[in-house]
Amino acid sequence: MENSPSAEADTAQPASAPSEKQEANNPSASSEKDADPPLSKNQLKKRRRWEKAQSIKKRRKEQARELKRIKAKNAGRDLDAERRQQLQNEKEGTGWKRREERWKEILQKADIDNSFRVCLDCSFEDQMTSKEMNSLGLQLRYAYAVNRKSAMPVHIDVCGLKKGGETRGHLEKVEGFPERWVGRAFRCYEDEMEEVYCKSIEVANGVTSTNPSMKCDGNAQDGKKSPIISEDKTSAAKSEVKTSTDSEDKASTKNGDVKASIKSEKEPEDTENVDSNKDATDNVSDLPYPKLRPNHKFVYLTGDSPNTLTSLDNNTTYIIGGIVDRNRLKRAAIERAESINSQNTLLSIQTARLPLDENLDFKGSTRILTCNHVFEILQRYRENGYEDWRGSVMAVLPCRKDVEEKVERNDEVKANMKKVRVQVLL
Repeated sequence: MENSPSAEADTAQPASAPSEKQEANNPSASSEKDADPPLSKNQLKKRRRWEKAQSIKKRRKEQARELKRIKAKNAGRDLDAERRQQLQNEKEGTGWKRREERWKEILQKADIDNSFRVCLDCSFEDQMTSKEMNSLGLQLRYAYAVNRKSAMPVHIDVCGLKKGGETRGHLEKVEGFPERWVGRAFRCYEDEMEEVYCKSIEVANGVTSTNPSMKCDGNAQDGKKSPIISEDKTSAAKSEVKTSTDSEDKASTKNGDVKASIKSEKEPEDTENVDSNKDATDNVSDLPYPKLRPNHKFVYLTGDSPNTLTSLDNNTTYIIGGIVDRNRLKRAAIERAESINSQNTLLSIQTARLPLDENLDFKGSTRILTCNHVFEILQRYRENGYEDWRGSVMAVLPCRKDVEEKVERNDEVKANMKKVRVQVLL
């Protein structure tokens, strides 16, 4: 086996070795010697394997790149002309303009201003570890990516994402955050959730001041319960009651009969912050709060709630707790909602849970979902025409959950009748 240069340097005797007195008189030399100890045989073997793997990886990349060049030439493509055109497009910004036009078309088809909103409450950082905050940052990125690629995007408000925090620090490493994300219906606020939406309601009621010290009063909303939430009195798995309002909301959503109280702006980053009557202001920086319609409702999604979500209302903000606790923080989300209601009567936040047990059999798997999974379930339900919770959840949950769809009793009866008929015929 060949010896590396470092190994030879360790075994070979130097021509003029420094004496002990010289080492004592030169402490920097002794510290350098202590800082770089000789490598063991196992460490040398690991280094050689790592260097060999890196060289193989580099060679494979070059081979793949060369294979692409050959395929392009065989297809008759002029690679040099394509590179020049790409550089020209980057300078002129034509690619960005094309993407912006496509995004405008998606927003018009999705009617985003007349859809429900989603809020991610990131006020639990002081209760999470650095690893958990890193996971929360990744989940926010997944939620942004899913919403950007969806044919039916919704407005996302991330509240409590303070500058200097670890979660925001992870997001700031991504190019374009937060400036470009605003144009994709994704807004971040340093203020807490209750402060952001209180100010939004005050602006909607004609108060244009953006003073942070301005307090909210409880006279702007009636605090009525949302018709899309049912209470579980006996058990959480037996609540499937829907009111007549649910069916009316579904029909109006399918036919596109929901009337818009706010006109969308031409620029995508200004779609939710422009007043149709221009009573407040036309500048987004002067009105950095979500634009809410009258009688807007708020529902905090938590698995500890006794209420079950049966449908989605387009004049409601659904709040997802930004918690990554590995099932460590018990009842954190519902206690947060109760705390806001006790201190502020303006929002009148209700709580609800997703109808998981009513549609799926989790066996021994946990029912705790990540923030991006909860958001994607809500979005899938909207894409499915505000129906089919079962299909929406099954399309989102990963395979490791090992869940099965619950078979309804009518389906079981039909299957048994078919078996009986087959036996009779035989």
